[in-house]
Amino acid sequence: MKLLKKFFKLSKEQKLLFFEALVLSWYSKILLKILPYKKCTGLLIPSEKLKVRPDSLFLIKIRNAALRANKFAVWKNVCLVKSFTARFMLQRRGIASVMYLGLQIDKESEKKLKAHAWLISENITITPKGFAFKEIYSV
Repeated sequence: MKLLKKFFKLSKEQKLLFFEALVLSWYSKILLKILPYKKCTGLLIPSEKLKVRPDSLFLIKIRNAALRANKFAVWKNVCLVKSFTARFMLQRRGIASVMYLGLQIDKESEKKLKAHAWLISENITITPKGFAFKEIYSV
């Protein structure tokens, strides 16, 4: 009930962004489950072809919508799904962004690697980077 009250307090724009993020998170999850990663990144428009310069307030609205939608996803969305969701939202509007993939050695669990994805647009972090991840790839 508390979440429903919060939802109705959102502006019309924020509600629309939330529903867009929710649909795109499902779309991203399905794509990443059925297609190889290389095919999924092939659906992303290169940043140099996207020319719209948004204000930072709009980027924060996109970030918030993606975070809200993640709370209502049927499954647990990992960082890669969140990054794809936000990237699709931005590229629909012609806004450039860069998705980074990184690795970290987890010294506490027998030196296993941890992977992480994050998204940045106009120096605004859309999906969080986390700590100590070494960038190995960007798209």
